[in-house]
Amino acid sequence: MLDVRLFDADRASDADWDALHELQFSAYRLDFPERPPMTREETISGVRAPQIQAGEQLVWTAHRDDRLVARAIATLPADGNEHLALVRLHVHPDVRRQGIGTELLHTLEPKLRALGRTRVEAWNLALGGPGERWAQDLGFRIVHSAVLQIMELSEADRARWDVAPPPGYRLMRWAGAAPEPLVSEYAKARAAIGDAPLGESEFGAPDWSADRVRRIEASYRERGIEHRTVAAVSSGGEVVGLTEMESRPLLPDRLHQGDTAVLAAHRGHGLGLAMKSAMLRWFTADRPGVAQVWTATGAGNTHMIAVNHRLGFATVQAGSVVSREL
Repeated sequence: MLDVRLFDADRASDADWDALHELQFSAYRLDFPERPPMTREETISGVRAPQIQAGEQLVWTAHRDDRLVARAIATLPADGNEHLALVRLHVHPDVRRQGIGTELLHTLEPKLRALGRTRVEAWNLALGGPGERWAQDLGFRIVHSAVLQIMELSEADRARWDVAPPPGYRLMRWAGAAPEPLVSEYAKARAAIGDAPLGESEFGAPDWSADRVRRIEASYRERGIEHRTVAAVSSGGEVVGLTEMESRPLLPDRLHQGDTAVLAAHRGHGLGLAMKSAMLRWFTADRPGVAQVWTATGAGNTHMIAVNHRLGFATVQAGSVVSREL
């Protein structure tokens, strides 16, 4: 029987972090060989500075004979996705095919139900890999796929970022909190991300409001994450689009590109490309030591994938999302 524990980042010892990193490093090296090797800092950052906008994150570790053999990370979305638990589960390659992943999942199911979750979606399974087949054997259904894209800044042609906003629009930018006069308009524009294709995943765009914007901003500050925004503003003063990027404290050589969204009535003018270009110029000018920019995009979002390629991103990994009722 597994000994399943909640992982407490604030009380974890160096040995605890070493064991967690060795598991994740080994799992990712096998499952995603095309991906850059996971560093210890990346392991720690994934726990201490998670994807803030996705929701509260809980980490469980599974032990057998005092050895860490698996871990599960569950994200609990809010503001419209309270029925979902988004789970990433990895078993150490040395002990796979022994039922550990299945036992861990079954151990977590009542805990997730007690938190009000009625459906679990597992993200970031290697496309066509053994994890995907394992999930299908347990009744999960493939509902979506996504790609990881990475830009190596040493190889990027930065002339591609010289893109001006189209006529009738101007760009604004801020680090941290959105300007008070724009926060409601900004929240409205954020909701446009709901049009991004997510296949049959039940994860929907959160219910964006000025209150949610301020809560998310506070969470970034608490975790020491630098979050920047470039917004497109129409000639009438309406915020019609945005793109965001962040720098996490344990990963100073990497930037993370977040959401890019444009209101439907303003699409087709190249605003996404202009905003992303402006963001890259701004952030990299301030951070000359940054080596990479990472972003994840739905595989069905061919337009955004093409925009990213034009800017200098390369697609390095594909993963699937599977879903099942609890």
